[in-house]
Amino acid sequence: MKTSGKRLGELVLRSENVEALTDFYCNIIGLELYARFGSGNFLKIADDFEGHPQLLAIFDQSWEFSGPKDIDREHAQAKTGPLHHFAFAMEQHEFDREKKRLKDLGQNLQFTDHKQFGWHSIYLHDPDGNSVEFVCYDKTILDEAANQSVRHQPNGQPAEI
Repeated sequence: MKTSGKRLGELVLRSENVEALTDFYCNIIGLELYARFGSGNFLKIADDFEGHPQLLAIFDQSWEFSGPKDIDREHAQAKTGPLHHFAFAMEQHEFDREKKRLKDLGQNLQFTDHKQFGWHSIYLHDPDGNSVEFVCYDKTILDEAANQSVRHQPNGQPAEI
């Protein structure tokens, strides 16, 4: 199996209440403040490549977009976007610890097993309504037949069901 060596470096959320969202991700999810400038907060998810940890950035809704000069600025600065959810992946022992911690904090949690991948998932919502997932692999729940039916084959085509 070929791997690309790519990892998520940064995910950016825009919010009308940066401090409430930052507080949620620090005190409920357990991230740490890495950097702050202007109305933008960068929260460290984990160490990664030297010089660039994995980050969740939270910008004020009015933050001036600073991306490539040819990008459609109106679309980039839209208040809503196509984000469905994002996930924090972790080892099973960490997952079990986080599940207990989140329950103890009184968070409204939803639990799902994705047997076709062998994943346990916890879902909750941040103060802006974004769906946040915690996920871990557990080979004891993996449904091999379902996995083969959803995984792509080396030729890039889905497996036949």
